[in-house]
Amino acid sequence: MLEINGLNIEFQDVQPPLRVVEDLSLSMGPGEIVGVVGESGSGKTMTALALMGLLKQKARITSGSMLFEGRDLCALSPGEWENLRGKEISMIFQEPMTSLDPVMKIGKQMEESLRLHTDLDGKARKQKALQMMAQVGLPRPEEVYRSYPHQLSGGMRQRVMIGAALIGDPRLMVADEPTTALDVTIQAQILSLLKRMNREYGTAILFISHDLRVIRSICSRVLVMYQGRVVETGPVEEVLRAPQAEYTKRLIAAIPDRKDRLRGRKEQIWRD
Repeated sequence: MLEINGLNIEFQDVQPPLRVVEDLSLSMGPGEIVGVVGESGSGKTMTALALMGLLKQKARITSGSMLFEGRDLCALSPGEWENLRGKEISMIFQEPMTSLDPVMKIGKQMEESLRLHTDLDGKARKQKALQMMAQVGLPRPEEVYRSYPHQLSGGMRQRVMIGAALIGDPRLMVADEPTTALDVTIQAQILSLLKRMNREYGTAILFISHDLRVIRSICSRVLVMYQGRVVETGPVEEVLRAPQAEYTKRLIAAIPDRKDRLRGRKEQIWRD
């Protein structure tokens, strides 16, 4: 379904140009959940933005190819991107509060993809938006439909983003650190929701994170990125059990075990 080969991305507003993604290759099949993990600045988000045709003007794809169901994404015109984005490829951004329009009600934002890519009238769009809200676990859909983003909790806003990304029935969804700003309880709920949506809709997910524990809970395969390059790739359990790259080993070593987490909680309680 998705084939990325030898992708190179550079910032060309500096001299010499700064390469932020180097020779990246990735393949995904229909309905697969693949993870991309690495620290900030490793090139994860730049890869996601390139895949969505959303690179800023200063960032350019200098070589390589991105094929989505046989179509060369690098060769699409702005109009072709508008027809594809939201309908066949969608994205969940890291921070919904900055991604949602603060002065537009949730219902209208949820319906945007339907307005652009379907012939549904206003009544049918609203009905589908309400159905999607219920499917992603939003309570009182009618009330949420009439609300503004600031009136919802962080977890509810993230569910809105997931619903908006799924409402057009895309073949591929790019999730750029969708649980980073959430507490662990809401994070677990969102991960469970994404897995359920993946099963029910068959949507493939490219899941981007800096947290190997999150990657392990949702992905079948993982790419480990460091300074713009893929340093290791393979099935998640295999990479975690027998990492080959030194950087992957350091990432795994940085994961606190259960005893460390319990000790930290006890120390915090003692200080409080």
